[in-house]
Amino acid sequence: MKLINGDCLKIISEMPENSVDHVFTSPPYNIGRSRSLDSKAKGKYKHFSDNKDNYLDWCTEIIDQLLRITKGYVFWNIQANALNKADVFKLIGHYADVLEQNFIWYKPNATPSSKQYYVSNVVEYVLCFSEKKVKGNQHFLKNYVEINKGTKYIKDLNAQMPVSLSDHFITNYTQKDEVILDPFMGSGTTGVSCSNGQRDFIGIELVQEYYKIAKERLT
Repeated sequence: MKLINGDCLKIISEMPENSVDHVFTSPPYNIGRSRSLDSKAKGKYKHFSDNKDNYLDWCTEIIDQLLRITKGYVFWNIQANALNKADVFKLIGHYADVLEQNFIWYKPNATPSSKQYYVSNVVEYVLCFSEKKVKGNQHFLKNYVEINKGTKYIKDLNAQMPVSLSDHFITNYTQKDEVILDPFMGSGTTGVSCSNGQRDFIGIELVQEYYKIAKERLT
């Protein structure tokens, strides 16, 4: 297991081709919001400003590098919402040739819409980019996962993936002893799934406070 505190784009740009087996990650969704926005979910991180003018370009730069260094699958968890959906749908189109599967994560306990009659967003996507067909470890797997969103937060990290989600993908689409990379490690949830499933793990986290949380959790 290797944990790195730094800018993932810089770090993965220096990694050799085919140096990891798979990637499972959930990047920031670019939903930095003002307090005046009529929304229950402010989309804020305490130590990170999640608001990029060039979000699509930033995503493609990182995904291009991940495809270069990955032998197998790049699982990219993203939510399309009112503030980022244009970029998310452009991203899907941009990688149409290597988008092997679009998994739907349905969250039964998702927060209802803050405005009457508005449609509630209760799904996220786990996009799988690869130049090979996606094969699972079981005879029958669906491109649909029903898992409650995270409700128990670690310290001040309020955008936390449920470990059951990373467990599902690590268990079903990777093999024991393979190297799994998470370039947006956060509190280390993907690392927990890798440790439990006997996979090797490389985690990168930009924010020092979150890196410390992950390091404490995983060691």
